[in-house]
Amino acid sequence: MDEETEAMSDSDSSKPAPQKSKKSARAISLRHEAGVPQSVGRVLNTERELKRLIQGEDLPDLKQTQGVVKKLQVVIADYLESGKPLKLTLNPIEILSALEAAIEEAQGRPSPWPDGADARAFFIHGLYDEIIQQPSNIFETRFFPDGSERYVPVSRATWKACLESLRTKIIEAGKNIVQKAEAKNN
Repeated sequence: MDEETEAMSDSDSSKPAPQKSKKSARAISLRHEAGVPQSVGRVLNTERELKRLIQGEDLPDLKQTQGVVKKLQVVIADYLESGKPLKLTLNPIEILSALEAAIEEAQGRPSPWPDGADARAFFIHGLYDEIIQQPSNIFETRFFPDGSERYVPVSRATWKACLESLRTKIIEAGKNIVQKAEAKNN
């Protein structure tokens, strides 16, 4: 029997309990860390990983960004095409405003985009809605500390990086159009 167990089983309450030395406290601490079953450690790591994924604290998967941006370009093009029968076309500034609102949403802030009273504002808001619904349709493969591989919705960090990349591409394309127009006029 060790000292601590003897002290606890000793029925003589007149004797003070022996004081723990620093060495025994350290040994208890090490025993506790070593005594955690490996499966419990894995579950805790997985829960932390899931929490980081959900909160968007993980790093963006830059390998996936290009593919998601292409998908977003198709989604936006299809949406803009749906406005043609209504004779609604959006200029790059209007598309960027919907994209900026989606970036705000991806950062966890509520959309600054108001519902519009006219058809044009309603159409722009519809583009915003179409964009922010996309993360639920885009999955990425994640390897978890327990060795499992799972499909999870695209992380908030990756989604935000995709939106920012698309915004940059639209701005660059707009600059190229202006430069070509200026070169043509000169």
